[in-house]
Amino acid sequence: MATVVLWDQDGGPPAHSDRILYWRRYDQGESASSIPRYLEDHADRLKSKYLAFIHDLGEYRAGKKNLVDHLDAGDGFSFWWMTLLAEKSPLKSPRIYDCLRLLALEEILLANPPASLVLESSDRALVQAISRLSRNLKIRFRARTHAQSGEQRTLLRRVYEAAPSWLQGLVSLRHSLRHWPLRRVGTPNWYSAVDDVFICSYFIHLDRDRCAQGIFHSRHWEALPKLVHDGGHHVNWMQLFLVSEVVPDVETGIAWLNSFNRDGSRQGLHTFLESYLTAGRLARALGRWVRLVFVKWRLGNIQSAFDVSGSRVWLWPILRHDWHSSLSGPIALANCLYLTLFDDALAAMPHQSKGLYLCENQAWEKALLRAWRRHGHGEIIGVQHATVPFWHLYYFDDPRSLRANGNSPMPLPDFLAVNGRVAWNAFADGGYPEEKLIEVEALRYLYLGRELQEGRSGSRGRGEHREPGSLRVLVVGDMIPASMDNLLSLLEDAVRLMPAEYEFMLKPHPGYAVDLGRFPSLKIAATTKPLSELFDHYDVVLAANSTSAAVDAYVALLPVIVAVDGASLNLSPLRGRQGAYFASSARELSDSLQSVANSAVQDFRRDDFFFLSPDLHRWRRLLARPGPGELHH
Repeated sequence: MATVVLWDQDGGPPAHSDRILYWRRYDQGESASSIPRYLEDHADRLKSKYLAFIHDLGEYRAGKKNLVDHLDAGDGFSFWWMTLLAEKSPLKSPRIYDCLRLLALEEILLANPPASLVLESSDRALVQAISRLSRNLKIRFRARTHAQSGEQRTLLRRVYEAAPSWLQGLVSLRHSLRHWPLRRVGTPNWYSAVDDVFICSYFIHLDRDRCAQGIFHSRHWEALPKLVHDGGHHVNWMQLFLVSEVVPDVETGIAWLNSFNRDGSRQGLHTFLESYLTAGRLARALGRWVRLVFVKWRLGNIQSAFDVSGSRVWLWPILRHDWHSSLSGPIALANCLYLTLFDDALAAMPHQSKGLYLCENQAWEKALLRAWRRHGHGEIIGVQHATVPFWHLYYFDDPRSLRANGNSPMPLPDFLAVNGRVAWNAFADGGYPEEKLIEVEALRYLYLGRELQEGRSGSRGRGEHREPGSLRVLVVGDMIPASMDNLLSLLEDAVRLMPAEYEFMLKPHPGYAVDLGRFPSLKIAATTKPLSELFDHYDVVLAANSTSAAVDAYVALLPVIVAVDGASLNLSPLRGRQGAYFASSARELSDSLQSVANSAVQDFRRDDFFFLSPDLHRWRRLLARPGPGELHH
């Protein structure tokens, strides 16, 4: 090939281009190829390459020590495990997608090298990374830069983004001050019997009506607190406060927690982690942060650490922001505060024999594990509470990282509780030690087992009670603004192509309130009802890219269409599942809506996804275990 144009723009490429490589589209043709599609076609290999790169980055030697040891907090715990780089969350670090596409681009160019490569993009970091790759591959390179499009930023925002990361870190202190009133909740007189249970959870996904009446009900944990209570035991709750549609402010959170604690013998004792905020603890967190900034400064020029081993790809321009934010910016300061608060909170608690926490491998979880073990508490179990999508990389690590070696190994729970066969296989195939996996029922999805046993699935009577030519579509959202914009814009365009009448209802993610006024031509209302009350009333579900609600619908035997976009990873938990449909254009969505609703529902075993035993015998067995190593798969 003479010239390849790498197209990273919204509009169409020049008509005279010899060969087009799309950077953020799935489109393909006689003279056009898609990097997102190549990535999906070779996903296992490219995913493993990226996980290996992150492991190697932690092992990069700067002087006499590797990065992991340079970031040791002094007690065998490394701050490395709390960085955005080690966390690998596409939700927090969307540029991971660029890293994966660069690895894919290298393979494409090696297989069929062009004489020259022309990049059309407004992304300076991408220009820098691809320029280096082209030079390493001895391919002539030219970039045609375009004006930055998208959201207009205020002057204040532009000044903030131009500031050094350490200054951004100091500015982020305002977030802690917003949570300052949570100190009024105080510290309960914790339960300490041997069979009492400690649970660390998010103060989100709550039943608004019951909580407003003083009855704690978490949709993360559903029937588990009652199971513990009925067994004659208590729960100590450590809640991480989050603003949501259900809990719009700290005052609501304080009022609800106080009402729960008045009935602590039945509802458990609750506090917020942020209730431990004091001026002294904030000062200690700042001290940790200053030491971290100094370590980063001492490491000096770290750019060569971002060369991918066995590759010509250089990821520093893409991951530069994550490095700075994690070691001197807002993420660094937030993580220093987590270390301090968990340390003091668990030091002050009486001995806890058994602990559970929602496991997504986020930074705060590493701080919890460090403090839990530092202060001599008992067994601690991470609970995988939703789904384990292929590209949710925070669930996966290079197998070398999962082995406890070196001076500061990765903190892991004693066991990981997984809620279904799909999750078990995903972790086991990813190298997670199977002896550390435990089966538990999928608490959030038990209603699906009950409804299907009673014959009340979303597929029952589908289409029997609607007017001819009409279709009821439930739209389920996620918490990523760009994903929701893509979904609703796609639906807006698709409706214009469809002859039938459609009734749309949006069930938004509790963590992101969608402004439907931005989509004026789309006739759609919103509801906060739980999915269990909605499925019987709709014929098909249209899901945002990353929402696990798509699985609820899939297990309930409703047809599911997932809106995907080449500008972001396919984060759907239904990726690769037979019977799930994916649409990346208005035409694909229009065709899918018109055909899927009349198609036969795929039959499959429900426990392929979740363990749904109504007697919770797996959970009973876990809670009854006296110590590590006595429950086997």
